[in-house]
Amino acid sequence: MTSLERTAAFRPDTCSSGAGGIDWSGIGSAGAMSAFCGIMAGFVLAGIVVVIGERNPPAGDGHASRGLRLLLPCFIGLATASYLYALTSGELVCSRAITEQLFSGAILAGDAVVVIVALAWLLPAYGRNTHDTVSFFRGLIQFAAQFSLLMVVVSASGFDNSVLHHRAAGWSDAMVWASWVVGVGAVFYFWWKRPPAAAPPGRPEEETYEQWRDEVVLNRRVRIASWTTLYVGGLLAVASGVAVGIPYNHWAAMAPGLVYVLGEAALLLPGAIIVTAVWAVPRE
Repeated sequence: MTSLERTAAFRPDTCSSGAGGIDWSGIGSAGAMSAFCGIMAGFVLAGIVVVIGERNPPAGDGHASRGLRLLLPCFIGLATASYLYALTSGELVCSRAITEQLFSGAILAGDAVVVIVALAWLLPAYGRNTHDTVSFFRGLIQFAAQFSLLMVVVSASGFDNSVLHHRAAGWSDAMVWASWVVGVGAVFYFWWKRPPAAAPPGRPEEETYEQWRDEVVLNRRVRIASWTTLYVGGLLAVASGVAVGIPYNHWAAMAPGLVYVLGEAALLLPGAIIVTAVWAVPRE
C-alpha cells in the first residue's frame, strides 16, 4: 500500500457523529477551555507581579513568599493546559481528543484549588486578615477542593465509558468512585489537620509559637504542595503531549486495561495536587 493510499483511508471523527455512543464533543469544547485556562493564567501572572512588586507590611514577607511559591507552578500549569486544549481543538480523531482533554482537565482541576490556597496566603501577607477572612477562605478552599474532585471523577468515569463505548467493566466504575470517596475523606482530613500544639524543645526562646508554626510546619507543607503541583502537572502535560503524537491508526480500539489505568491516573494525580494544597492552607 502506497503512502497516498494510506492517507486516503483515513476517516476524520470529530466527535460530532455520535458514533459508538460518544455523546460529548471534547473537540468542540476545547477552544473555549483553552481561552478559559489562558485567562486564568493571566490573572495568576498578574498576582505574581503584584506579590513581587508590592512592599509587605511587617511580618508579612513570609506569608507573601508562601503565596508566591504556590502561584508560580500554577501559572506554568494553566498556561500549559491552555496550549494543550488549543491542540485538542484541531483534532480529527475523537478518542485521541478525549484522552488529551482528560489530562488537560486534570491539570486545570488541581491548579484551580492551588490558586485559591495561594490567594489565602496573600491575605495575612497584606494585612487583609480581618473579620475572619482567612476562615472564610478556608471554607471556600474545602468547597473548591471537593468540587474539583467531583469533576475529575466524573471525567474519569466518562472517559472509560466513552472510549469503551459504554462497555466499561462494572468493577472499573466501582474503583473510580471508591477512589473519589477516599479522596473526599483525605481532603477533609488534611484540611482539618492542625499543626502540633506546641513547638518542640530546642527552639529559640524569642520565637513565638505562631512564628515556628508558619516558618517550619506550614513552610514545609507549602513546599510539598508547590513541588507536587509542578511535578504532577508536568507529568500530566507530558502524557497529553505524548497522546498528541500517537498516529491515528492506534486509536481505533484501545485495550480496556489501558483505558482503566489512564482513567484512574487522571483521578489520582490531580487528587494528589488537591490534597497537598488543602494541607498547606493558612491558619487563623
